[in-house]
Amino acid sequence: MKRKSVNLGLGLALGVGISGLVLLKHQRRKAAECLAWQEQRRPALDVFACPDCHGVLKVAALAEADGYYCPACSKNYPVVSGIPHFIQPQDLTGLNKRFARIYDWVSWGYRLFSRLAFAFIGMSEEQGRREVTDRLEPKGGRVLEVSIGPGVNLPYLVGRADVGEVFGLDISLGQLKRCRDYVAHQGWDVQLQLGNAEQLPYQDNTFEAVFHIGGINFFNNKKKAIDEMVRVARPGGRVLIADEYEKGAQKYEQLFPGFGRHFDGKRAAIVPPLDLVPEAMLEQQVFDIWKGWFYCIDFRKPDTMDERKR
Repeated sequence: MKRKSVNLGLGLALGVGISGLVLLKHQRRKAAECLAWQEQRRPALDVFACPDCHGVLKVAALAEADGYYCPACSKNYPVVSGIPHFIQPQDLTGLNKRFARIYDWVSWGYRLFSRLAFAFIGMSEEQGRREVTDRLEPKGGRVLEVSIGPGVNLPYLVGRADVGEVFGLDISLGQLKRCRDYVAHQGWDVQLQLGNAEQLPYQDNTFEAVFHIGGINFFNNKKKAIDEMVRVARPGGRVLIADEYEKGAQKYEQLFPGFGRHFDGKRAAIVPPLDLVPEAMLEQQVFDIWKGWFYCIDFRKPDTMDERKR
């Protein structure tokens, strides 16, 4: 009996040791992938701008890490582990601060949740995500995803013949870290930024296509976020904005009892914010996606001032 116990203990120890070595090997491989991915990052000085004043940035050697510097307003934006930080999480306020923390927490399981959510709706994730991404018209130019999360839409963008450079911004550092690891593992050239959709860190008229799926319902300032997406879109570019309808928010409240507490009992009913889209935008429409659980607002930025007056 004693010999059996010793053998069992040795077996368990050996199993734990082997598992630890496998995990360590996996972590080292992942770290090497991330390092290689970070090394191939290049300064996007023709894309980035100061989120406060929209001034052109310069590359700078900062105290703790290399980053970007705005000569106009003397602000520094560090690059940490390959991700430019255009906000500091501790400076966020209101719902932006609360939901950034929520997404930090759920980032580890977000991919699984996404698959389960589509299964609940009754469609494949690819079918659902293509409902939005296939409507983009990047014409070989740059694409920006606002609130990129862990990169669940990237498989339907990267590698498309009509898609050029892909940029992704999120307010949640946890989500961006998951996305960075995913992109590194896939070997994709996607540039990620930590930032606020209400103050996008990009120059005017930069992206051929801009899209956002999920989140705008609970931004601090939806109007400002939409105006920012319009600002950074190129003339003629298409902008898509999607989020859940009211029944989706109610389902969250049923599944996650703490969800409603973030609104102090004062959550307004969700209505697609089509009225917040500037009047000058063309081809404005709102329609159902994902079997009626989400809405999608679709419009195009005018090519010229003459087109805006039509």
